[in-house]
Amino acid sequence: MGKKKGAKKPDEGASASSSDTSRRQPPQQATQRPPQQGAQQAAQRPPQQGAQQPPQQGAQRPPQQGAQQPPQQGAQRPPQQGAQQPPQQGAQRPPQQGAQRPPQQAVAGGIKIAKNNSFQKHLFYKKYISGTIPVSQPGSSARTHQVPIYREEFSDQHRAQGKGHQRQYQRGGPGGDQPSPRQQQQQQQRQQQVFQEQSGVKPLASPTPPGASVLKRPPETKKSRDFDDSQIVAQVRFKPGTVGRVIKVESNHLALNLGKINTAFHYDVAIVPDTPKRFLRNVMETWRRQLFPNRYPAFDGTKNLYTSKPLTNNFNDVLQNEITISDEDGRPKNYKVTVKFANDVDMTPLRDFLSRSVTPTEALQVVDIVLRMAPLQSCIPAGRSFFMRPREMLDLGEGMQMYNGFYQSAIRGWAPLLNIDVAHKAFPKAINIVDCLADLLSTGRQQVRPQDLTSLGEYEKEKLSKFLKTLRIIYEIPGQPASKKSYRVNGLGVAASQSSFIHEGKNITVVEYFARIKNFRLRYPNLPTVWVGNLQRKDKILLPLELCTIVADQAIPRKMTENQTAKMIRYSATSTDIRKNKIMNGLQTANYNQNSTVSQEFGFSVGNQFQKLDARVLDPPSLKYSRRSVPVSRGVWRGDSFLAAATIEKWTIVSVCRYRPRPDDFKTLEQNIISAGRDAGMSFGRPTEPFRDCGNGNYRDIEQLFKNLKNEKYNVIFVIIPDSGPQYSYVKKAAELVVGCLTQCVKSGTVGRRMNKQTAANILLKVNSKLNGINHTFADNVKPAILSRPFMIMGADVTHPGPDSRDIPSVAAITASHDPKAFQYNICWRLQDPKVEIIEDLENVAIEHLRFFREKTGRFPEKILFFRDGVSEGQFNQVRNEEIKALRSACKREQKSGENAVQITFLVVQKRHHTRLFPLDKRDSEDKNFNVPAGTCVDTNITHPYLQDFYLVSHASIQGVAKPTKYVTLWDDLKLDNDTVEQLTFYLCHMFTRCNRSVSYPAPTYYAHLAAARAKVYIENDHLNLARLKDEFQRFQILDEIRKGKPMFFV
Repeated sequence: MGKKKGAKKPDEGASASSSDTSRRQPPQQATQRPPQQGAQQAAQRPPQQGAQQPPQQGAQRPPQQGAQQPPQQGAQRPPQQGAQQPPQQGAQRPPQQGAQRPPQQAVAGGIKIAKNNSFQKHLFYKKYISGTIPVSQPGSSARTHQVPIYREEFSDQHRAQGKGHQRQYQRGGPGGDQPSPRQQQQQQQRQQQVFQEQSGVKPLASPTPPGASVLKRPPETKKSRDFDDSQIVAQVRFKPGTVGRVIKVESNHLALNLGKINTAFHYDVAIVPDTPKRFLRNVMETWRRQLFPNRYPAFDGTKNLYTSKPLTNNFNDVLQNEITISDEDGRPKNYKVTVKFANDVDMTPLRDFLSRSVTPTEALQVVDIVLRMAPLQSCIPAGRSFFMRPREMLDLGEGMQMYNGFYQSAIRGWAPLLNIDVAHKAFPKAINIVDCLADLLSTGRQQVRPQDLTSLGEYEKEKLSKFLKTLRIIYEIPGQPASKKSYRVNGLGVAASQSSFIHEGKNITVVEYFARIKNFRLRYPNLPTVWVGNLQRKDKILLPLELCTIVADQAIPRKMTENQTAKMIRYSATSTDIRKNKIMNGLQTANYNQNSTVSQEFGFSVGNQFQKLDARVLDPPSLKYSRRSVPVSRGVWRGDSFLAAATIEKWTIVSVCRYRPRPDDFKTLEQNIISAGRDAGMSFGRPTEPFRDCGNGNYRDIEQLFKNLKNEKYNVIFVIIPDSGPQYSYVKKAAELVVGCLTQCVKSGTVGRRMNKQTAANILLKVNSKLNGINHTFADNVKPAILSRPFMIMGADVTHPGPDSRDIPSVAAITASHDPKAFQYNICWRLQDPKVEIIEDLENVAIEHLRFFREKTGRFPEKILFFRDGVSEGQFNQVRNEEIKALRSACKREQKSGENAVQITFLVVQKRHHTRLFPLDKRDSEDKNFNVPAGTCVDTNITHPYLQDFYLVSHASIQGVAKPTKYVTLWDDLKLDNDTVEQLTFYLCHMFTRCNRSVSYPAPTYYAHLAAARAKVYIENDHLNLARLKDEFQRFQILDEIRKGKPMFFV
């Protein structure tokens, strides 16, 4: 769909010669496009601020090739005095184009200044002078210059270079001699802005201010479904939803006042020699105090510096200076600091969010870096969070303790906002390594004392080595302060009594060295030593454990154990009031408005009140069981007889624990299973006895046990496993990859201490699904109309290895429904390179799911609703370009003649955010912690102004503050309005088979997590060749009798 007739173009300027009319506009300009085949342009793109060109004298614009230029609305534009005629193609050379002079160096105030010729117009843009405007030289208010206004457009050479070369020239060409297209666009916008300020010409107002109605989308045709990334998200204001009971809430977002800044200046920083990141801020702060004592730049801690005004009068200046600071051991160290202008950042979009469909990512990044400068004065940084050392230790065990802190991030809502929340992180305890070793080896039942440590086995050594690696330590001999020195740990060495080296021509052990030379007798000579120092050094530096202490406040990325996670949850779970108080304490600690960088350099300020919002509480669905429909209250319901109950004629119980459960425990499990099964409508036969056990529970014994049981043709085998250990992995690998039998695992602790009828009923929720039963579905009177036609619901997630695991692949898991009741799902999974988030083989996976759907239903799905978990906003374009394209391609390949094209709606599910909602009136809460009720939805103010997105609290929180899930629509063939997509999403949170509670995100997404977890179980304790993952994947194929015969085996 083209522009509306009479719509004024935001970028009218002088025309080029008629021989070049086919390449008139750069992609960034909001101008008239020729009609595209299959276009789905949802709305008129509003003109951007500062994009209006001054009128030209007599400049008649020739028509574009292939498109009819609409007539301009209004009167004839008056001629501009002194306007130039546009030159012919190639006649006007860009300024400063040609040979480059070698950098010139000057000295000013003791600072080396080298001329940087990289700030010049590059060869890949053609310029058409459309007039001149007076502007001030940067850094000078007295002199003004006549600066040309350029029209820019791509040359054939630049268009041919493609996307990869565009990245190459973002900050100059191959030699760094030419500015990027982005820099030229920014310069043009600055010049236009100066013109508007001096001439009084204002940009057009946004056609869709807040509260305006939604612009209508074009009618969908077969052609309009052709893939075109530019049409996935159109600039359309979505109407907020209206369904539900309105309540007042507040969110942990604070207003951001960004002052009057229009441009931020970005400088590249290079510091040599290379130094640990923790020293870089000290180097740059010393640099600032010496060179610019009255300026307060924002430094990101690595190599980027931002200011509100230029540091020098010439952008070509390169600042070079020598800086001296003291290292951790108090020794002076010299650094060479080089600061060079990189580009400027347009900050004006931050004041005009509602008229822009594209998030000003770079400008938001500048705001984030500026605001981080405030808490850095008193806090320990870790990612986007900041932590304070606790007054009292919050012990997590195994060498770790918990620090409290806060998280901050500038976000895009309907206005600039600062999201601030509480944060918690595990830090290594600042204790002697011998004490740390005792803590690592202690368990809840048995505490290890340092004096008990005489020697270590291989398991203990491996555990200590893994914990200490990369940590910083302080080595010091008691009573000898001159021996104090800091190191980073590489690993462990042999015991001090066994490690020897040559000293003064004689072989001497570490124990003897410290006794004779250092006059210190080691108390733990048989414990390992710590290997520190340069990895390339031939003679390793080995230090006794007892002389080394872990440095405090090290924010390291480490995966916590289950026990540590449980303790952290207990420490951090609070009511909404306590959490709000902690957030406000973090705000006071940061003290943004008193920070020199925030307030003086950039003129920013942060509000001190949470955002007040209107939320809506959606009604939950009624759920249909075999005998009646049951209501849902406060996110919970009382189940009835299963809608389609399974029959279990043959079953048995086995144990793979090292210690066989008591006979009474077997009997208790049997009786509760049978009793709960009958209440749920399941038909149970008597189990086969005697119940068997599997010796030591190793893999070979478990595999052989299942092979022996295979001939008995059991419907299901209940397997008692230890509370921890590899036996769960052994059971699932043997049963599902090798033998082909259905299992249900029960932990020995559950059998022995917590087994009752309710626990057995919860277990049977899973068993019934595994046996192709249906627990419940939506009641007929609330069933979404969209489910009346063949409809597939899909979920996808990619799980990655922990931060300290480098040789483990990522797992992509995709689930899909295959029944009209939206209850039964099947799975597919793939191995991917570590940390790769995009699902690489989605097209083939989707084909597998489509074929399975046709096999089970006899139909091809007409609609697909896809929930994609784990994607950040920065990956949206990549998901559109790769995953959505792959999904559409799969549908097209599998579609048969006469079948309608599949309509797809694709939503991203985001849980890794820090938005929290608090009810203003506690009477609107339904739990003891005063959370918002299940079904609370927010789709205004803190959401994206153009994307369809919303926050939904779909579950009742059991402890702590409920965390909403965020949903963003990236593709929408179904044209779902906010009310429809919000209600459908909420309903699907009630279809999770494992419990009679609504969960925090839709069932297909939950199943994708379970499928990925099952895949990780398969590859657990297996060393994979990351270079041949496709071949490795073939070793872990699920048997068809499980994958197809019992598709919900994974729940």
